[in-house]
Amino acid sequence: MPTFEDKILDFIRNRSHEDGGYTLYEGLPDSKNTYYAIKSLQLLGEEPENLEKTLKWVEEVHRRGSFTAQGLFYRCSILKEYNKDYEIPEKFIKRLEETYQRSQFEITYYIDSVLRMHNIILDDIVDWIISQQNHDGGFGKYGSDIINTQYALEILKAHKYKPNKKDIKNYLKYCEDNGLWSFTPISYPPYIETVYAGFRISEILNLKFKNKDNILKFVLSLQNSDGGFRRSSYLGISELEYTYKALYIIKSSSL
Repeated sequence: MPTFEDKILDFIRNRSHEDGGYTLYEGLPDSKNTYYAIKSLQLLGEEPENLEKTLKWVEEVHRRGSFTAQGLFYRCSILKEYNKDYEIPEKFIKRLEETYQRSQFEITYYIDSVLRMHNIILDDIVDWIISQQNHDGGFGKYGSDIINTQYALEILKAHKYKPNKKDIKNYLKYCEDNGLWSFTPISYPPYIETVYAGFRISEILNLKFKNKDNILKFVLSLQNSDGGFRRSSYLGISELEYTYKALYIIKSSSL
């Protein structure tokens, strides 16, 4: 009988493309799903069966020059990890330096990560992120939410800046109900990305998990029959991003 991890491995492998890379469901591969497939496999102590083809595919996409922040982050992360050439042209470096102040801190995180991979430090980014903290303790240009708060803390952590825990801890508590975190204090239901965000915030701030059993119960309830994980307790297809975030929580909770 296949084990829990075997089912997840089967799901990931079924998303691999014959020419390299990984797909959302079917069709052509893309950088995002390839990144999350590789990260998921690493959590399982595995590597892609089609690793060489996948790396060649990523290199080819990188050479063709799709320079969105998300795509750059996914491709540079993969290529750097496997000691491949991940350099990008100077004109795109300059563009990233000039456009990092985004309303979505997820994009700012991607930009900052790519620049740091190229040994470029944004001198003002810590002060700018801190300036986006709201009175409720959360982060967000147009109001706090748990996703922006997570990415704000990921950026601050990368720059070795330790923010004041108290206000952020209070905001995290506002977003939490029965151990699960939602997008904002008035949002419902929780999704895998909001629970993952709350989990990461707790890790970054070194907070204790009071309801780890409820977190695991929720995450395990998201697994579909194909072995992958969906976004919510309701209907939904399995995706590699959701599977990675679910697997990260499961693996981290067992430590």
